[in-house]
Amino acid sequence: MNPPDLAQTLLNLEEERCRCIVEQRYDRLAQLLSDRLIHTHTRGNADDKASYLAFVGGVIESLELRREQLRVIPLGEGAAVMHGKQVNRARKRGATDEVVVESTATQTWVKESDGEWRIVAFHASSLGAPPPAVR
Repeated sequence: MNPPDLAQTLLNLEEERCRCIVEQRYDRLAQLLSDRLIHTHTRGNADDKASYLAFVGGVIESLELRREQLRVIPLGEGAAVMHGKQVNRARKRGATDEVVVESTATQTWVKESDGEWRIVAFHASSLGAPPPAVR
């Protein structure tokens, strides 16, 4: 896959990841995440795949999630880095107060043995005041 095709493929998958979180389609979200996932949140805490899915499915509710100014950097045939801004409008499940968290996020996509691209690492750094703790 040439770099422009790879970039578009991964941008499409990232758009789908955001939609899955907002639409609460966690089965499909799980398919976009590697079993080896390390997800580091803006507060510095880290999740593996199971704990991340429990967090997005049981603790927080994303009302809007978008990415801006994304860059994709190929790292050979089976890996790429994606970097850009993330804006997440969310609330704690069962609450009405909303927060907007703006961050810079870097993620590593890998083409796994089944030929599917998945996120193996995600790290977000807050662009403003850290969001309130929700755990």
